[in-house]
Amino acid sequence: MTVRVESRELKDDLIVFEAVTNVDDGDLEELCRLGRCHDYPRGNVIHDRGDADDAVHMVVRGKVKIVMTSEDGRDVAIDLLRPGDMFGLVAAMSDGTHPAHAITATEARLVKFRANSFLEWVEGHGLMGLVWRQLSERVRQAYARIAEHALMGVKERLLYTLLEIAEHEGSPADEGDDIVFTRPTHRELAQRVGSSREVVTRVLKELLDSELLEAEGRVIRVPMSALIVREG
Repeated sequence: MTVRVESRELKDDLIVFEAVTNVDDGDLEELCRLGRCHDYPRGNVIHDRGDADDAVHMVVRGKVKIVMTSEDGRDVAIDLLRPGDMFGLVAAMSDGTHPAHAITATEARLVKFRANSFLEWVEGHGLMGLVWRQLSERVRQAYARIAEHALMGVKERLLYTLLEIAEHEGSPADEGDDIVFTRPTHRELAQRVGSSREVVTRVLKELLDSELLEAEGRVIRVPMSALIVREG
C-alpha cells in the first residue's frame, strides 16, 4: 500500500537533488506541481523490467534497489539508490522500456514525474547536463557491478559491497579512525553479490575471522585505510 504525500511537503524533500540546488523558489514550486509524492513500504515494486510507464522517479527518503533476474531465477541487485538519486531516465530518454526492476529496499518516499513533463522542465531551466551526468554515473556503476559479478569471486564481491556500504552509510567510530555501520541481512547481501544466503554466511564468517573487518552483532567496523584503498 502506498501513501500519498501532500505537495507542500515536497519542497524541502527536493533539496537533496543537485539539479535543483540553485533553482529559485518559484521554479521549484513549479517542479513540485509536476510531481506526485508517495510513501512506499519496503519490498514495493515500482516498475518491472520491460515496463513502459512514462515515469521518472526521485528518491527523497529511503533506498531503492535496481534488480536484474538471472537465467536461473536469481535476483541480483546491480545498484542501490539513495536520497538524491533518480531512476527511470534510461526509459525516458530513449522512449523505451525500463531495463531492470526497481524495488524499494526500505520504506521509501519517492516523487514521480511524467517523463515528458520532467524533461521539459529540466531543459527549460538549463539543467539537462546535470541529468545526463547522473544518468552516466548510474550506468557507470551498473557496469562496475556487472564487472564484479563477471570477474570477482564471492569473497571479493562481498568485501567490495561491505566497503561500499561503509562508505555511503557508515559513521566514524567513537574511538580511532574506523568506520562503523549496520550490515544488511545475509539474504540482502546474497542478492547484492549474486550468491546464495548459505554461501554469504560462510564467506562473511571468513572475512570477520580475518583482520579485514570486525563485528559485534550486525555492527561492522571497517578501518579507514580499507576505504582509501577501495577508492584507489
